[in-house]
Amino acid sequence: MAESLGRYKLLRLLATGGMGEVFLARHEGPAGFTKTVVIKRILRHLANDQNFIDLFLNEARLAAQLQHPHIAQVFGLENEGNTWFIAMEYVHGRSLRDVIGVSKDKGLKIPPRIAARLASQALQGLHFAHELMDERGKPLGILHRDVSPENVLVSFSGVVKLVDFGIARAMSGSTARVGRPRGKLSYMAPELTVSNATIDRRVDVYAMGAVLAEALTLEKANEAKSLEAAQAPRAGWQADPTLPRGLNDILARALAPEPDARFSSAMAMSEALESWLVSSAQTVVPGDVIGFLEALYGPDVMDVNAGVALGEGAPAITNVLSPRGSPGGTQPLSLPSLQPVRVPHEPLLAPPDDRRQLILSVVVGSVTALLIGFVLLLALWPRSVVVTPQDPTPKTADGSLGQLAARPTTPVDAGREELVVQTRVEFSDDSDAGSEPMRKPPPPIIKKAKPGRVTVRVNPYAEVLYGGRSLGTTPIPPVEVPAGTATFVLRNDKLGVSRKVSIKVPAGGSVILKADLFKK
Repeated sequence: MAESLGRYKLLRLLATGGMGEVFLARHEGPAGFTKTVVIKRILRHLANDQNFIDLFLNEARLAAQLQHPHIAQVFGLENEGNTWFIAMEYVHGRSLRDVIGVSKDKGLKIPPRIAARLASQALQGLHFAHELMDERGKPLGILHRDVSPENVLVSFSGVVKLVDFGIARAMSGSTARVGRPRGKLSYMAPELTVSNATIDRRVDVYAMGAVLAEALTLEKANEAKSLEAAQAPRAGWQADPTLPRGLNDILARALAPEPDARFSSAMAMSEALESWLVSSAQTVVPGDVIGFLEALYGPDVMDVNAGVALGEGAPAITNVLSPRGSPGGTQPLSLPSLQPVRVPHEPLLAPPDDRRQLILSVVVGSVTALLIGFVLLLALWPRSVVVTPQDPTPKTADGSLGQLAARPTTPVDAGREELVVQTRVEFSDDSDAGSEPMRKPPPPIIKKAKPGRVTVRVNPYAEVLYGGRSLGTTPIPPVEVPAGTATFVLRNDKLGVSRKVSIKVPAGGSVILKADLFKK
């Protein structure tokens, strides 16, 4: 039997760190609702250590505010049985540490353009964290302080996610003084190894430079195994002749020992990498990253999603770490490009299968009867219309003249898709001028309204459900729904709020649904 933790069923132990253990888990709700997540639980022997609890809670509070395509999202912080745990999104992929290790084992190199794009995406996530403000517009000044290949996840869809803000800090300004060094020594900027040193966002820029250097060379740029070794004077990046000159220049600036010589921000370094890709005519699309990962791991590994494959009858929780102990990670809910989500245009409650079959049988029978009646009517009618290419004037079977009038009309309405065709056939006969002409009834008018789009904006955030289906956690792409009244359910488990909101959606138009979950 799998262990349960609150509303989650723990499926696998993915990793154990110095502060917590990470599980693959599943949330199972009513009506077949399931969601694969990652659970990070504080270690049992630290459950009563207030210092570790404070660090753990600080990670959850900060990460919950970091909603960005390149940062793994936190769904909620919960407590059960005196145990704190965090629910996070699950990524079907591998950590960059695993990618580097497997590449090295197989004697392969990570293509420079692929490594540059992965680093650029991670830097964009870092920049978002660095620039984040509170609700009053005051900068939080968040620093990650533990950027390393273990904390850069690469999904098999080609998207990078930055994870583990366990020792991140939120300061009142852009700089702060750091106490005892925390993090991995090989990726620490020189100023982080000095007690009470003043630090800013450039420590994360340095760390990302070290990560990029390792991805390109498969060797650590600063192999420091002790604090004393990390505190030794550094000469900076030594150019690697196997790498393009542009990348060597970027690494030299990112890994400069003096903060003032580095890139001023993570975004500045990301832009430098993207500019190098453009200037060297090396385009990178998600398919390129996916192709590299498939060549590295094989399609069998990429096609099997553990979050889906593990269902009922899953084995008891076991430690199933990869050879390097790196978890699969935590999963993105959406791709970087925010394309509209198409919601199927069908009733929320579909009739049972036998009822649908009965309705279909009645409709088919009615249509068949109408067609047979129409064919018989034409066959029994004493006169028929004959039109030949030589004589465009219709004639009856007995040689008298007839009149054929077809008046197609197609009204255009900017808000609707509709086609109206009305055809009238009239017969006149000199020998029977007083008879009533036959009129064929016009076909039914078919009108189909265009769907509309709804943009959902929620403060602070919420999981959005439509028709019993989860569309993800805000921010989400615009949702395409049928015109009329659309009803959404906004759910924030952290706040304990579940709110149903309806909005009028015009045909072919767009509306914005705004909700503040802090207000009752």
